[in-house]
Amino acid sequence: MFRRTALAAGYVAGSGLFVLSVVMPRESVAQSALPPVTVEAPKHQQQARRTQPARRAARPARTTPRSIANRAPAQAQNVPAPGSGGGGERGNGPVTGYLASQSVTATKTDTPVLTTPQSISIVTQDQIQAQGAQNITEALRYTPGVTIESFGANAFFDEFKLRGFTAPRYLDGLRLPTDTTTFAVPRIETYGLERIEVLKGPSSGLYGQSDPGGLLNLVSKRPTETPHYEIEGSFGSFDRFQGAFDIGGPADKDGRFLYRIVGLGRDSNSQTDFVQDNKLFIAPSFTWRPTYDTSFTVLSQYQKVDNKGYQQYVPGQVSFLPNPNGHIPYSRYLGEPGLDGYHLEQFAVGYAFEHRFDNIFQFRQNLRYTQVSNDLASVRTEGMVTDRLVARTYNYVKANAANVALDNQLQADFATGPLVHKVLAGVDYFDLWANTDYRTTPIAPIDAYSPVYGTAVPSASSLAPFILRDDRQSQLGAYLQDQIKLDRWTLTMSGRQDWVSSGFTSMAFYPPAGHYSRDDSAQTGRIGLSYLFDIGLAPYVSYATSFTPNLGADSAGRSFRPTTGEGAEVGVKFKPNGSNFMVTAAAFDIRQQDVLTADPINPLFNVQTDAVRVRGLELELKGNLTREFEITAGYTHLDPRVTTSIAGYAGKYMMNTAQDQGAVWGKYTWYDGALAGLGLGLGVRYVGDTYGDNFNTFVIPSYALLDASVSYDFAYLRPDLKGWKAQVNVTNLTDHFYVASCLTGLPYCGLGNGRTVLGTMKYTWN
Repeated sequence: MFRRTALAAGYVAGSGLFVLSVVMPRESVAQSALPPVTVEAPKHQQQARRTQPARRAARPARTTPRSIANRAPAQAQNVPAPGSGGGGERGNGPVTGYLASQSVTATKTDTPVLTTPQSISIVTQDQIQAQGAQNITEALRYTPGVTIESFGANAFFDEFKLRGFTAPRYLDGLRLPTDTTTFAVPRIETYGLERIEVLKGPSSGLYGQSDPGGLLNLVSKRPTETPHYEIEGSFGSFDRFQGAFDIGGPADKDGRFLYRIVGLGRDSNSQTDFVQDNKLFIAPSFTWRPTYDTSFTVLSQYQKVDNKGYQQYVPGQVSFLPNPNGHIPYSRYLGEPGLDGYHLEQFAVGYAFEHRFDNIFQFRQNLRYTQVSNDLASVRTEGMVTDRLVARTYNYVKANAANVALDNQLQADFATGPLVHKVLAGVDYFDLWANTDYRTTPIAPIDAYSPVYGTAVPSASSLAPFILRDDRQSQLGAYLQDQIKLDRWTLTMSGRQDWVSSGFTSMAFYPPAGHYSRDDSAQTGRIGLSYLFDIGLAPYVSYATSFTPNLGADSAGRSFRPTTGEGAEVGVKFKPNGSNFMVTAAAFDIRQQDVLTADPINPLFNVQTDAVRVRGLELELKGNLTREFEITAGYTHLDPRVTTSIAGYAGKYMMNTAQDQGAVWGKYTWYDGALAGLGLGLGVRYVGDTYGDNFNTFVIPSYALLDASVSYDFAYLRPDLKGWKAQVNVTNLTDHFYVASCLTGLPYCGLGNGRTVLGTMKYTWN
């Protein structure tokens, strides 16, 4: 094991093709008003718009900075997404401010968040920038229900738990490759995202295999109809220097062709001595709109990370447990400088195709190919020899993963009597292949309080592989969903059938050499009901199921059934009419059966006996309380229990899942008076006590952290400085020392983030 206790994951090929058509009588449409999304121009205008794409909106007259600020609305104003033909916010488009009103993630259709019968938290690009978040982990610090920093501050990859369960990640609705054995997983750059959507609760009814806690969908920046140009430079703690740009708009006068290029480069050290945090990122995208009803967008990105040094874990005995020598500082390095390094290279290219046939039918197809490679050489801590000496191993990992993901969707909007339907039928396909070569050897321990570097380390070629395996997994799924509106009621029903083929070949010690494969099928679904009152209050209730395929076999050679889950949720969402803030409260009960756990007799194998249950409550507030004051706040209480365990964990709390956590961030911006243009932000994050192992023998202490920011728009100082903005962010303002988690026990604890200061100067124009 290098990354987890359970190292089973593998995958076998498959393929699928989607062809689907639906025919509804036109007479039924005439019986009731169509949903707003289907309203079109009169017939005499439709032919013209099908041959001419929507032109750019005329630029507004120039105004003074003060008048621009005075017009800042409480309701968000949004740049139209390509193909939208103008209008308001779109579920995968940009958002002004912290509150997104539309989302595609929960239903795969553009649906108001207010009437979606499932809890969903959305982190917008404006919030990411206001808080100075540099990666997905930092962007989700203020999101309820999310457990972050599973591997500590220096992890060069992202992994999260939602409501106590591991969360799969999607990019633009398509699953990202995941090699659960090592580190061959892509890390998505936040500067290239429009928003991060956290869908909570079982979601297999639309997405297929996943744990019942939920999933993350990362939404890429896309070309826009209006030209925009942005460049920024950042500098700060640990010799950090970073430059970024975001440019795009129409490439022709008619707006048929749109482009966008987003790029970022960083040269930086980190809070830990001898560890770097460098990156290169580029994301070109292009949209072609041959007609008003058709758009084709190519999305691509490339990222390269080449860093010296790598430190993931610090034993609990020198970080938070009592020790006569105290705890080591954030900067202490327990590896071998000059030998350790981390290299990641990833590439993705795909497209999003949309076509509306008529007033009822529209078709969407999303496709992406993603590949990622990792080359890691580093020390890993393995516990303590004395109260000063840390046991160590040296580890080499070469891992590659790639996948093709395809999702076909046919949507029909129509009415039958008083019922207004939004029907979605789809077929998606996922094919992943990966290979891993992991080698490890013990090396000399190191004094954590007075380290002496230079220990001899054998080369990778001189070591036999501990893990050497090829993996393959394919999934084909067909799903059907109907969103039915009757007056103020919205009933959402979805069902899905999946076929999964997975397997891997082991050619080394772990798992024991051999070929492991399995074919599975599963039916999952969701049903939810919401009611919208005149005042903007929307109570809802939902029930959903999930499944996760399992690879391998027990010591008797018996293959494992899929792990299944179910969840019930009741909640309420409140968005007062005319306001730009929303309050969400949700209570839930999630259960998962047939969970794999290590065999007490032979730990090299798993047994399928455990079951877990998570009950909880979540609260979230997001948006503008006034024109000047933006806020995001959340609280989560969980009761995460193991209910059945062959290893004796029954009745214990699930490890690395805090029972209580909460956060609040507010930013006040002056638009008038002597302070016009100034913005001040302040936030506090709290994470309660967390159990660090399965038997609950030790507790990772709770912690509370302060964050702050100050920003200034120079347009309020002088009109000729319009477009210039400066911002300074400080995270962990008091430099509080804390441990974020202990992955599988005391040897594998990860330190949190110390005080970090980041200054940014930005210039935008259009």
